[in-house]
Amino acid sequence: MGASESRRWSERSVDTLARASLDALFDNKIPAIRIKNFASLAECAAFCAATRAGALKHYNVQPPIGYIGMAQYEYRWDKPKEAYFADVAAADAALRPVFDRSFDALQRVIDALAPHARGPVGVAKEPGLGAYFAGIVRVAAAGIRLHADFGPYNSPAYEVARINAQLGWNIYFEMPGSGGETIVYNRPWNPTMTGRTPPKSYGIDDADLASAERFTFAPEVGELILFNSRNPHEVTAGEPGGPDRISIGAFVGRMPDGRLVMWSSSV
Repeated sequence: MGASESRRWSERSVDTLARASLDALFDNKIPAIRIKNFASLAECAAFCAATRAGALKHYNVQPPIGYIGMAQYEYRWDKPKEAYFADVAAADAALRPVFDRSFDALQRVIDALAPHARGPVGVAKEPGLGAYFAGIVRVAAAGIRLHADFGPYNSPAYEVARINAQLGWNIYFEMPGSGGETIVYNRPWNPTMTGRTPPKSYGIDDADLASAERFTFAPEVGELILFNSRNPHEVTAGEPGGPDRISIGAFVGRMPDGRLVMWSSSV
């Protein structure tokens, strides 16, 4: 069965990060891996305070999504990839104070994955241009529209287009009192490509998802959650005036040689 075909998940989710569960998630056999207490409550409070004091910007999408770092989404159609890599240093510099005032969330995830991967784990690199940005902080209390993420479609001119499977990971530091759930649909994204032009991936059509198996999760504060980001997914809005939905995340792509590479999230 090909990666673009859907099949029933064998379990609802697993709570153990191991080689078997990581392989199963890359192969879309399970909907998610959930690791509770990946960050302590004190670390979460420090991360939120650092985020609110940080260089917060907003995506050009609706509903509004605040972020610290950079999103490759904003470089896909009208900018050369050289522009993305020219901006990585500034994005790293914007993220560093958040880590300095709390903890290095990116390195903690790399260290957690490394014992279970089939090759080295690290930030993706583009030949001749340098490292990608990985670890975008997001404030998204108003929700995130239906979208899907897969390097060969999102970034066909980049090195990460060589991956054969992709996960998204997020650590959650603050959650709304109600709402803020993520819904993942078991229907791997397989858009029609026009040459090497990235197709629309945000606010995609949900017409084919009515019959799709779905997995809904309400993240806990301090939880690390990984899911297969090629599956369409969305985030419901939190209650107005309530706490924010603050997280950090990135993609993990599996290269043909087994290496796992990370780069900046889209939205």
